[in-house]
Amino acid sequence: MIKIILLIPFLTLVMCDQPVKDEADSNGVDSLWTLTWQDEFNGTGGVDSTKWDQPEYNRRANDNGPDGWWLKEDAYQDGNGNLVIRARRINNRNNDNDPYDYSTGAVRSLGRFEQRYGKFEARCQMPEYAGWWVAFWLFSNSVFNEDGSGEDGTEIDIMEGFGWNEIIHHNLHWDGYGNAHRSAGFNQTMEGISEGFHTFTLEWSEAEYIFFVDGIETWRSAAGGVSKVPAYVKLTGELSTLPGLSGEYWANDPATGFFPDHFLVDYVRVWSRSSD
Repeated sequence: MIKIILLIPFLTLVMCDQPVKDEADSNGVDSLWTLTWQDEFNGTGGVDSTKWDQPEYNRRANDNGPDGWWLKEDAYQDGNGNLVIRARRINNRNNDNDPYDYSTGAVRSLGRFEQRYGKFEARCQMPEYAGWWVAFWLFSNSVFNEDGSGEDGTEIDIMEGFGWNEIIHHNLHWDGYGNAHRSAGFNQTMEGISEGFHTFTLEWSEAEYIFFVDGIETWRSAAGGVSKVPAYVKLTGELSTLPGLSGEYWANDPATGFFPDHFLVDYVRVWSRSSD
């Protein structure tokens, strides 16, 4: 993902106690919502390939060797009801003696599930350390269309977060990632977000996007014109040594982190609304 760091004043929100893990039909969702897709991550080993694709590629090549790989072995189920997204050092992957090669995990429902509008929710535990960031987001390939509008496809970042601070980001990106790229976003310091599990929710309608953390509304927007095309689900860890992305206003320098580090996802659930 291409990131634009927004200079928006931080607010503080005291988080409520976390609920125990519920069944998919008893998560406080009213009868207007119908469950359409879910993964409770109750398996072991690799992820369910009927629900998830696992991309593998290097984020970028650089003079000191590659960094930021997405590797399949860094996304797996732990046998305790969680998806694990792991970040780690992978020294000498290319036999180049580069001490700064890293990998993270990623899963996406590409080719398995996509939906336009609805409620999208994940219950997650943030990583512990600096040097990488994690995300729960929606994507459609038409994001790359450059027509001055997000209606034909918007990257919807329901949550982006870190292990080194308690800031949660919500972001929207449209019109590709080149000179025409546009974005809007909101970030907020959330006391206690680094401890335990928290729920991150998007309600996406034809009129607007509404974001929630632990059931509390944090931001709403119709920036770019609300996307009207189906999107697939992504859960990712990301790492880069580029100055902006490894700087003090984003993930921080991975050389200061402790690896391996882990991002846990308890569940992902998606609902549609009867009027959609």
